[in-house]
Amino acid sequence: MIDLSTTYLGLPLRTPLVASASPLSQELDGIRHVEDAGASAVVLYSLFEEQLRQESFELEHHLAEGTDSFAEAASFFPQPAEFHLGPEGYLNHIRKAKEAVKIPIIASLNGTTLGGWAKFAKLIEQAGADAIECNIYYIPTSPDISGSEIEQTYIDILREVKISVRIPGSRQAQPFL
Repeated sequence: MIDLSTTYLGLPLRTPLVASASPLSQELDGIRHVEDAGASAVVLYSLFEEQLRQESFELEHHLAEGTDSFAEAASFFPQPAEFHLGPEGYLNHIRKAKEAVKIPIIASLNGTTLGGWAKFAKLIEQAGADAIECNIYYIPTSPDISGSEIEQTYIDILREVKISVRIPGSRQAQPFL
């Protein structure tokens, strides 16, 4: 039989087939299915920093809405800390996927702030991901921003992630080992 083994992001793979992020990566059965079908690694769906921030903002807004009307109303509502907001669901999915399959799990992160990129990348690494894919989607909204400033933004993000984690990573399929 022909040897199709290769490496991707420094990870040894038995074949060059890597399942990209898709609905299959949202469920453990889907991840098992791509492994059984011959994929040598799987990229999970993305964790979006902006979505986490928006969910937290909306919760605080709705919990505080109308509480000024009746002073005692403030004590009736649970505190924001009692809700499970944040990346825990995604991090648990990484942990469970690592337990469910033998192939490498590549997490995907879409951050919006330098601090967020570093923080969430570190959490992803701690959850057990084998590598991280950084989906940088920056839309310059001013014609006064130069191309070199945009490039520097990308470089700054990748530098922050690289110094925050020891697992390999890529920017949309371009390694930054």
